[in-house]
Amino acid sequence: MTKKIIIVSSAIILAAILLSSAGVYFCQKNNSRPSSPPAAEDQITETVDTFPYDLNIFNAATSRDYPAQMATSGPIIAGLVPHHDLASGLAAEFFSSLAKKQKVRNFIIIGPLHSDASLAPVISGRFIWDAGFARVENNYQILDELEAGKLVVDDEKDLRTEHSIYNLVPFIAHYFPGAKIVPLALTSHNSPEQCAALAVALQKYLATGDTVLLASVDFSHYLPDAQTPAKNSRMIELMANRDCAAISGLKSDYLDSPPALIILLQAADLSGASFNILASTNSGAITGVPELSSTSYITAYFAKDFSAAIDPSAGSGPAAVLPANTSRPLKLLFFGDIMLDRHVGEKIKASGTLDWILDGLNNDGIFQGNDIVSANLEGAVTDNGTRLPPELSIDFAFTPKVVGQLAKYDFNYFNIANNHLADQGENGIIETEKNLTALGFNFAGCRDRAVGDCTAKVVGANGHRIGFTGASMVYGTLDENLLIDKVKELASSTDLVVAQMHWGTEYKHTANQNQIELAHKLIDAGADIVIGSHPHVVQSIEIYKNKPIFYSLGNFIFDQYFSTDTQEELGAKIATDGNFFQIDLLPIKSEVTRLRPMNDQPAFAKATADTEKNKFLSELAGWSIGDTSLKSEIKQGEILIKGR
Repeated sequence: MTKKIIIVSSAIILAAILLSSAGVYFCQKNNSRPSSPPAAEDQITETVDTFPYDLNIFNAATSRDYPAQMATSGPIIAGLVPHHDLASGLAAEFFSSLAKKQKVRNFIIIGPLHSDASLAPVISGRFIWDAGFARVENNYQILDELEAGKLVVDDEKDLRTEHSIYNLVPFIAHYFPGAKIVPLALTSHNSPEQCAALAVALQKYLATGDTVLLASVDFSHYLPDAQTPAKNSRMIELMANRDCAAISGLKSDYLDSPPALIILLQAADLSGASFNILASTNSGAITGVPELSSTSYITAYFAKDFSAAIDPSAGSGPAAVLPANTSRPLKLLFFGDIMLDRHVGEKIKASGTLDWILDGLNNDGIFQGNDIVSANLEGAVTDNGTRLPPELSIDFAFTPKVVGQLAKYDFNYFNIANNHLADQGENGIIETEKNLTALGFNFAGCRDRAVGDCTAKVVGANGHRIGFTGASMVYGTLDENLLIDKVKELASSTDLVVAQMHWGTEYKHTANQNQIELAHKLIDAGADIVIGSHPHVVQSIEIYKNKPIFYSLGNFIFDQYFSTDTQEELGAKIATDGNFFQIDLLPIKSEVTRLRPMNDQPAFAKATADTEKNKFLSELAGWSIGDTSLKSEIKQGEILIKGR
């Protein structure tokens, strides 16, 4: 069994004047805490307070409202953060800005082992870090992989007292609750080859932004305040030029860990990440006492550049490798069934437009910034909405004028393969295709159970070729082999394949066996995303071979007012650069057709345990197919898949 050790972290607090959000205040050492870590035998089972700072200093640093400063199109994949006590405001500023930019699940922290006591080049340990108000766990999976590659050695004795690691733990716990860390302390026994090997190993975790590499580094030490700006300027120049050779030869009056900085720069360079400075200052400027011996600090971040080429070896065939000329990842937004007839049609007629239905979502910004916005269009689009033979008991026909209003909300692609496409007969299908084309919408899909030329469509978006298939199997089976051949053909000639299916058991939240088996076959054939509709309720989510399956997104615009479940819906916002999926789950509430995002706030003041949104996501996790990790992500409303 792996031994878990509770880390005690306490730093020597300098009596100094720090800047806070309110102005200047004095910092005093908290004598209720031990001045040095207890002996190893005392740490095995005991949990103790671990704030590295006086609590007032930490609270002052983290209570300020720092502006968001990381405005980039791609994710932040690495950062440079100080670990000195006097730089607590800089650390808080970095983590606060990062938290406003993206959700991070793991931090890999590389810093110097100040004692240099270990003979190993890089050490780590199997710890639970106690930040007083929260515990922070190590990511043992990443540690196992690094240790298996003989890049890291366990050294619990020396790691537990290293402040370049533990001084960052409370900030991570505060700004990123639940995030895990990978603590790596570097000794002076590193060679350039060992640094390069570790940089390559760490870079593979940084593709999506859910894992961020941090170099915990302070710069010039024990110099007069006036000498530090020039040295910081030199360091910024070397970092901007990625001059690792020059950095490796610097003396300690420039920085405390050249190896940590070099690994950071090499991993960022391998990721195609740009270098961005947040701050350059020193302890004299922070305290207002320049005559004190000064330590200097630089904070910076590295943002992924999506124009960099993607390594074809990271994928599994043509569909996994997107073109290198794109400026950002593809952003796709999917919804369930749209039905614009019957009671919905009456409401549209009464209000005059679709705005009454959709503006509640539009105000939340759901539709903005996407390359593809898609749904299943559940019915025929006939000239003037005319009903054509045959006459059916459930008979949907939409006017081109109303369907055209969906373009205002950036809809640009529809699956039309469903059991209502043929409600107006063959002439209705012909008019549907003619009218959608005239309105400027892309689409694909044949009538129920049919597979043919109408099944597939290639759409250009953001420099990519996306292959879509649409198929329906409501009133029986379809020729799966023909459909799979369509998917294989698209996979060999496009950058991404989306298979949209109309299937499943109505009003049932779990996918049936036929759905599951066919979804797996579609992905085996080359589909990257499977999107389902028809059951009128949201169904299971599954990740199969690192590719997402949404068995049903439920209704989107529909008039099924008879139950809560038919008025609970899901949008799926998917970003991908070919090597990862970042999926935001968007729970939606239909209130007699009018749509709004599910609330993050409790319905009643005393009902603090569950919000409307959390309750739905928890139920969705229960319906879904996967391990506890996937279910946990679903409950949080975000799924990250990398390393396809």
